[in-house]
Amino acid sequence: MPAKTSRMIGVEIGTSTLKMAVCSGSSVKKMVVEKMPADLVREGQVVSPLAMTDFLKNVMKENNIRGGNAALVLPSKLVIGHHVTMPAMDEKSLLLNLPYEFRDFVGKDGAKFDYDYSMLGIKDEVMELYACAVRRDIVEQYYNIFKKAGLTLKVAIPAEMAWCNLINQGDKLPKKLCIVDVGHSTTRVNFFIDGNFVMGKEIDMGGALFDQTIADVQQIDPHAARTHKEANMNKVQSAEFMNEAYQVLAVEVMKIVNFFKYSDQSEGGTVEHLYYCGGSSAIEPLRVTLLKATDMTMHNVQRIVGMEGASAEKSVYCAVAAGAAIQK
Repeated sequence: MPAKTSRMIGVEIGTSTLKMAVCSGSSVKKMVVEKMPADLVREGQVVSPLAMTDFLKNVMKENNIRGGNAALVLPSKLVIGHHVTMPAMDEKSLLLNLPYEFRDFVGKDGAKFDYDYSMLGIKDEVMELYACAVRRDIVEQYYNIFKKAGLTLKVAIPAEMAWCNLINQGDKLPKKLCIVDVGHSTTRVNFFIDGNFVMGKEIDMGGALFDQTIADVQQIDPHAARTHKEANMNKVQSAEFMNEAYQVLAVEVMKIVNFFKYSDQSEGGTVEHLYYCGGSSAIEPLRVTLLKATDMTMHNVQRIVGMEGASAEKSVYCAVAAGAAIQK
């Protein structure tokens, strides 16, 4: 009999939206995007575990998703990540020594964190790693939330590693690429070379900036403004008063891209391809402004996902959840 294909549910819990990707083998069976209840998540932290459990249950029920193994994308604000260079050693020794690399970040609380890493390469008996630390109680909280919702948390990884999973299983992707994730409150700009994460920067603005711009001009509540934006009511996305907000974000992205191009000394030329994702990346005038500012070739992130069943529309939301779901 053929081996049973493993099924995994990737989950990303943002400030404003919940994203789920039900994956089986190399295909995506379902992608789900749901608005989060107001103030349920703040700065990456779940405010009410009970309410989050109920919300997860309802989303799964409404979308006919049965329980099972799950992979969580850890909120970027809760993860400490940095590149580490260490003498070559076995895995046991590495895991023993890794916490010492985070002393400047965690201080005396080192024992309260869990640590993990991704190997970037070994040369001349020196290892290059991308290592991460996250508070153990945060992972335990998510584990309990998922368990009560009928999910077994098997994987918890940063978004950067989820992207690496997708890039490394992809086909015909460029050696160097940039991913711009335009979220609700922040925009994340990440760079990858040969499938490895090399640099990332977070901008403290995102879709909420556009909501506030609409709210100020139309004198309405920001929540109502968000509805207008997402539905593109009266073509508000293309309104002239929105151009400045698009330009402000695009300039910040451009600064990060230019810094990377200037500082990157690796072989293979400069980074030329930008892949966009995140809810506000669906705004065409924003993409046009980003294109002009960065002068890069732009693609829907679906090209990175590259999995059967992954639509372009849903991939801009659920790509990183799918990347977590295919973690080996």
